[in-house]
Amino acid sequence: MKLCPNCHSEMEDNTKFCTKCGTKLSTLAAQQTTVNTTTQPQEAIQNNTASSQANMNNAETQNNTQGKANAQANTSPIDTQALQNALQGYWTWLLVSWKSPFKAQKTTKYAGILTLFLESFFFTLGIGHLAQKATSAATNAANSFIGTFSGNTSSNYAGSYSLGIDFYFAIILIILVAAVAMVGITFLIHRAVGGAATETFIDYLNRLAHYSSSILILNIIFFLMALSGFAVVSMLVSAILLLVVAVIWSITIVCGVVVLEKPGQLDRIYGAIIAGVICVIIESIAISLVTSKLGDTAGSFISSLLKGGN
Repeated sequence: MKLCPNCHSEMEDNTKFCTKCGTKLSTLAAQQTTVNTTTQPQEAIQNNTASSQANMNNAETQNNTQGKANAQANTSPIDTQALQNALQGYWTWLLVSWKSPFKAQKTTKYAGILTLFLESFFFTLGIGHLAQKATSAATNAANSFIGTFSGNTSSNYAGSYSLGIDFYFAIILIILVAAVAMVGITFLIHRAVGGAATETFIDYLNRLAHYSSSILILNIIFFLMALSGFAVVSMLVSAILLLVVAVIWSITIVCGVVVLEKPGQLDRIYGAIIAGVICVIIESIAISLVTSKLGDTAGSFISSLLKGGN
């Protein structure tokens, strides 16, 4: 349909003159045709642009979704299979070290420090259990003694005393730091007497832990003996176990110095003596710190007994 520009009446497309007012309509048809042919490409371009923009938005959305999925996959929980393989490898390393301590084998870099930690852990559990049993026995003795003189045997003079988690943490930390310090000193002396320059401290720590891995078994036995009670035989066996642990560790330190492929400027015997003296000093400091912690625990226990009588 056409619109007359003069009277705005609707006419058929093939009408050349307005039937109302007589205005010529051929010029109008040419103008509308030009407008239509100009508008159609513009509309096509706009449609193509909108379509391209929509496709880009969809692609960007898919990339963001895929990126989030990859990020979630990378930050997923611990790989249980890798952890299982690591534990199995560590267990195999322990079995070989118990069978042939001097045939050190390559392993993960954390095997040595993990072994030292476990040794410290079970030793501390044994010491803590003995201390806990000692405080319980002292509390029962105090209650029985006071009850006998007061004539009221059913009342408790003092309640049970419990070791805090800070006690176990402090003992484990003291032993672990002392062991790593002794290994560090031995490593430096080992380098001075001709140790392989290619062996890193972590490898050296793993090798010494391989030599002394039987200490882990002895500390577990010591912990089990501590659980059995205050029997004379149990205490005697525990003392022997701790003595054997000290001997094995001393042999480990000496072997860590004297086992060489090529001798260096400092004789290995002198190096072993120097390492032994320094390690004895470190052991003495560690023992004094552990004894001090036990003394603090005993003092706290005595104070709780005295407060129980007030």
